[in-house]
Amino acid sequence: MIKYKIRALIQQHPLHNGRKVTLTYLAENVGVQSSAMSKIANNKGYNTSVSTIEALCKFFNCNVEDVMEYVPDE
Repeated sequence: MIKYKIRALIQQHPLHNGRKVTLTYLAENVGVQSSAMSKIANNKGYNTSVSTIEALCKFFNCNVEDVMEYVPDE
């Protein structure tokens, strides 16, 4: 299973251009709907595109492994 680390990234980077980073703010800047960002952040089994992962990496100035990780099924 792929686990997204969006909430951890928001905690590490609480401000962007002087504004508080919320899921809505993040969605607007990444170019996805806020409902999709909520599903990604809450790991609700949401499949997202590579372009969204790329936009998240650009927004947080980080690597792919900082955005998501593989967790083996038990």
